[in-house]
Amino acid sequence: MWQLIRHSIAMRRTQSVAVAVSVAITAAVLFALALTYAGAQDGLATSRERLGADLMVVPAKTATQIDDTALLFTGSPAPVYMDASVADDVAAVQGVERVSAQFYGQTLDSSCCSATDPARLIGYDSATDWTIRPWVAGAGGPDSLDATQVIVGHDVDGEFNGIMTILGRQFHVAGRLDPTGADLDNSVLMNVDVVRGLTSENENFAQYWDEFGKPDGLVSAVLVDVADGANADEVAAKLGEMPGVAVVQPSKVAAASERQLSGIFNIMFGAAALMAVAALAQVFARFFGLAWERRSELALYRALGASAGRVRNLIAGEALALVGGGVVVGLVLGAGLFMLVPNMLAGAGNFPFIVPGPLVWVVSALAVLVAFALVGFLAVAAPVAKANRIDPSSVMQAGDIE
Repeated sequence: MWQLIRHSIAMRRTQSVAVAVSVAITAAVLFALALTYAGAQDGLATSRERLGADLMVVPAKTATQIDDTALLFTGSPAPVYMDASVADDVAAVQGVERVSAQFYGQTLDSSCCSATDPARLIGYDSATDWTIRPWVAGAGGPDSLDATQVIVGHDVDGEFNGIMTILGRQFHVAGRLDPTGADLDNSVLMNVDVVRGLTSENENFAQYWDEFGKPDGLVSAVLVDVADGANADEVAAKLGEMPGVAVVQPSKVAAASERQLSGIFNIMFGAAALMAVAALAQVFARFFGLAWERRSELALYRALGASAGRVRNLIAGEALALVGGGVVVGLVLGAGLFMLVPNMLAGAGNFPFIVPGPLVWVVSALAVLVAFALVGFLAVAAPVAKANRIDPSSVMQAGDIE
């Protein structure tokens, strides 16, 4: 049987290759899209969990340097500072439960640091923080970092034997964060006073201190926890009236990103669905015409004693070989295509993303296999039924078998 199937495919090589290629391309696109969608959804979910704060107060100048999405979802270093007294002013606003200030620096380049790529330095105050400490604890780090310790994000490199050099000073890596799909992946967590000291000693930051003042009296962001029963929008409006600041609502930014992401993927999945329909039509046309084109051959098989089941298996086996082979190749191509996605998203810099685990890969691959098994079944159902109705004697009388 398999020898007949191989012979049939070889005799119609061009048609067979066209069907297999169409299936492979469609399967590759669907598989890569499924993995990308799962990674983006996981990244958004983890980012919402990580945000922690209801509101974030940043310098008004931040809006001209980095957008809200990049500020929350990437580790883009941004030298933005405001007077530390803002934290007290924010805490005094009605509806604010608690605040915690952060101070940002950056690793600049590899000439001063172990890390090969610039990363954000996040200085936080463990005494007032409630958003970062859970992640530090999850990484096995201490409740508070001393002057020699850092916690590094999942994607930050440059660690050697537990030591990392940052702005010319060596630090002990007290822990490494799990993937968050957000800014923490490309950040280094440090004691806030240590970040201030490092940047004040580095001449590359001198231009900022000339503009904003000494780092000891500056903060980069103030995280706000809105009191129970208070309206976050109303509190944000009050904070927005303060001079020189801008207010970011992480939940709204995350929701907007999710809507944008869903819209993009709906379009992409729609295009992939059209490709799947085209592949189905091609497979259907290929095997529907097969029963007519090969009626003499199939009638001869029947005349020689082949049962209707054997003829059915011949057509179904050829479909299985072409569709199954195309899907397997497509899954391999789709995996390769997906490997490019994280770098592409990192270049875009606006979407949180976590590479899916093995279970998601397996489930996605099985989903594509099942989908194309259904496609193959629909494509050959009618041709098989038509082939089973071939009457050898009628074909012989018509002169099709000589």
